[in-house]
Amino acid sequence: MTLPLAFDTASRLWRERIVQAPDYTVISNDRMFRAHLSGSPVLESEYHDVQRLKHSLLQRYMDTTIEDALPGCVLETQDGPVYRITRSHALSLPEKDTEGVMQHLLQDLTLVYGIGRRKERDLKRMGYRTICDLLHHRRFQDSAREILATLHDGSPEEINSLVTRWHPASHPISLCTNGLYDAERFLFLDLETLGIYQRPIILIGLAFLQDDRLVTSQYLVRSMEEELPALQATREYLSRDMVLVTYNGRTFDVPYLKERYALYGEACDITNPHYDLLHPSRRRFKDALPDCRLMTLEQRLFSIYRQEDVPSMMVPEFYEAFLTSQNPGPLIPVVEHNCQDLVSLARLFCLFREEN
Repeated sequence: MTLPLAFDTASRLWRERIVQAPDYTVISNDRMFRAHLSGSPVLESEYHDVQRLKHSLLQRYMDTTIEDALPGCVLETQDGPVYRITRSHALSLPEKDTEGVMQHLLQDLTLVYGIGRRKERDLKRMGYRTICDLLHHRRFQDSAREILATLHDGSPEEINSLVTRWHPASHPISLCTNGLYDAERFLFLDLETLGIYQRPIILIGLAFLQDDRLVTSQYLVRSMEEELPALQATREYLSRDMVLVTYNGRTFDVPYLKERYALYGEACDITNPHYDLLHPSRRRFKDALPDCRLMTLEQRLFSIYRQEDVPSMMVPEFYEAFLTSQNPGPLIPVVEHNCQDLVSLARLFCLFREEN
């Protein structure tokens, strides 16, 4: 089977599956109690609203090209072209605060081997307030000296590795290490796919900070042949000295990317330092908000209310409508949804960085 034929066959099979077995369940009569019984519920009223939106977009963008509907440019890679949409947004990330981070870390005695929370409380009652104080403790002085050497002379990556050795990634002390990195090193990542695992990626959203602006760079897969070029373009960012910021990226986005690279026989071991804001958000806002979805956070924290948005589980249906008609209308809310996710993710990260 030739490569183009393989792509055509795979594309046809995925499209048939999207139509015949969608990844969501429509809850009749908006019965909320039934929504909790479904993994991906869509209320009937919302479903009809989204269907009306799709038909409206198909009418609105009839005979319109992607270039006109979503201005961008074609990027050539070694594996073919991919369409890139670039925009700039006003956003300034607080500068790094190495001194402030160090003050937090020096007060955390549990970074020293052999000291747990209970032992830390005992030591602090005895007057050992910082790791520096432990240099005078017969039992812990050698371990403390090693930790201090890493904190004073180590790279941000080494310090981050030291902290996450003893604390989960969701712990505030782990999150505070982001203050060791320059703003330009952060890379915000969000994917749009045709479903849960083993299905193609249709949009890779990246964002980075440049001159007090957030630049979003989205790689739109206009046909299945462009997934690999999109992955190759993304790998150029991942191979740089970048620090990943995601929302549920440890569980979803990063494993998904690795799986798609492996499918194409491409080696891509994503080892970038990584700040996943989902669990810190749950720790920080679980008692104040009804849920910790990114959309809920952006509404409550930043007063952002999306218009003409599409639920993630219905994105494949909109993408299929584009493939069938070659009308870019159904792509508009998908691209806008992804772009807003990146902007809200960056704003949330700013909030956490300010609180360090």
